[in-house]
Amino acid sequence: MYGLDARIDLSFLRGRELQQVAVGLYQVQFHFDEDLAICIEGEFRYSDGDREVLWRQEPNSSSAAASTVALLGAAIIGFTASQDGTLRLEFSNGHRLTIFDSSKDYESYSITRPGLYLCV
Repeated sequence: MYGLDARIDLSFLRGRELQQVAVGLYQVQFHFDEDLAICIEGEFRYSDGDREVLWRQEPNSSSAAASTVALLGAAIIGFTASQDGTLRLEFSNGHRLTIFDSSKDYESYSITRPGLYLCV
């Protein structure tokens, strides 16, 4: 677990619109406008308000990841970041994505944009 520094400024997340979801065997990538990307290799929970799904890096998890395409075109309107590495994103369509720092040995997710590469 790497966690998140309590002093980190993630305000650049607010207002970013999701433009692409890329689902792989061991990673799910979320690409936003302004060259922002969040790549998850650990675990995340997606909620659309009616149901929640948990994605893990394991066989047959692609259907959980596929649910997140409902976020396309939605913008991040709020977020909370915890020192334990948990990042909660709230979207303009009312859906939520909670990303966990779930590995003690490996990176769980990364956030990239011009001039920033953050690994958690």
